[in-house]
Amino acid sequence: MLNFKFHPISYHSTALEKDVTHHIIMVDYKKKHHLLSIPNLYLYEKTRSSSQTSKRYATLITKFYKYLSKKPEFKSINPGDYHIHVTNTDLRQWQVYRQTLRQAKNSIHPSSETIFNDACVILYFFKWLHLKKISSGVKIQLRTWVANFKDRRLLSYIEKKAKIIASTSSIRVLDKQKQQKKARQLISNRDIQTLLSSYPDKVYKILFGFALATAMRPMELVQFPYMGKGKNRHILPYSEMNEEPKTFKYEVLGKGNKLREIIIPAYALKMIDDDYTKTEYPKRARLYKEKHGKNCPLSILFLTSEGEPVSATSIANATNYAKTLAIAKDPEFLPSNMFYHTRKWWPTLMMIQHHDGDGILEKNAEVMDLAITEVIVNQLGHESPTTTYQHYLVLGRLLVMAKKGITHELIHEKTINVHDAIAEYG
Repeated sequence: MLNFKFHPISYHSTALEKDVTHHIIMVDYKKKHHLLSIPNLYLYEKTRSSSQTSKRYATLITKFYKYLSKKPEFKSINPGDYHIHVTNTDLRQWQVYRQTLRQAKNSIHPSSETIFNDACVILYFFKWLHLKKISSGVKIQLRTWVANFKDRRLLSYIEKKAKIIASTSSIRVLDKQKQQKKARQLISNRDIQTLLSSYPDKVYKILFGFALATAMRPMELVQFPYMGKGKNRHILPYSEMNEEPKTFKYEVLGKGNKLREIIIPAYALKMIDDDYTKTEYPKRARLYKEKHGKNCPLSILFLTSEGEPVSATSIANATNYAKTLAIAKDPEFLPSNMFYHTRKWWPTLMMIQHHDGDGILEKNAEVMDLAITEVIVNQLGHESPTTTYQHYLVLGRLLVMAKKGITHELIHEKTINVHDAIAEYG
């Protein structure tokens, strides 16, 4: 099997006249390092606006190419030419191969849904080739690339290849087990408290609370400054700010390098100042200076206990570690909870507030309200108003029905204390 690998690269694009970052894929072939030009052009064109998307696409293309390199018919083909020889059958067989490995382990991961979605990413790559008029054996109009894991003959084939015993769960049973482990649509108050008590580094607990109050993505949270500039020059440690307003506007650089203005409640900034900036930041900033030989930039507020800037990746890693501790504390804690689920609470509670609590259950609430939709879409950085409105309307109705009799006074006009509301609704 050939050694495929990928890593991020940053450089100045003369075509775009700006710096860009995306992943590139390489392979060791005939004692030389080769860049896979076609996949790398795709990653450049389609994923340079998001490092996480770029990493995911590079990971899946690499996995697919590794699979192809093990097939006899690809042994004599230069990996740089794989895209020319791939067919719909290869893409379908890759799904079957992954399902077989999963079945052999009797594992719920990856689910059939994940295997299908991953294959879709590869199909999009070949669709791009088709649009660019680059030769490929994959026919986009056909559906023969989909593996039907409900087909009895295919199930029998997979079980035979996986060499499983008769009592092993079938694919469908494994998928049901996976479904049972999926997170509720909103992470519960109980799970929030368990997770917060499990973070070994306080900065992640602070970031979790800040995310609940603002619905910002992890990549946006870590950009929040100690002292802002430009349109954010009013952002300072809360004790140095005007404490009269209940909310503050903040310009954030979000997904796809798009700027948007969001609302940050005053209580969230006070929480950060009281529980982190005054107590934790000074010693962490000193560690930063010792390590890097310079003062911590004013554009960076959140630092780990080792004095390193918090990143979206470190948030994910810390949360995964905290989850293992949380499960040990509480067996009912859902393993599929994740930091990103913080984004769902803010828009859901805003939706409830806008419809005066129980009013969200009325029929007329189904008609999209442009005012609240604009607020939510802007805060989240979403692009589909209709889908966003319907999604959080459903979540809001579920909460109200689950906690019937709660009054809308718990959620205040123009600003939400999400932490207090979760204690009631969660």
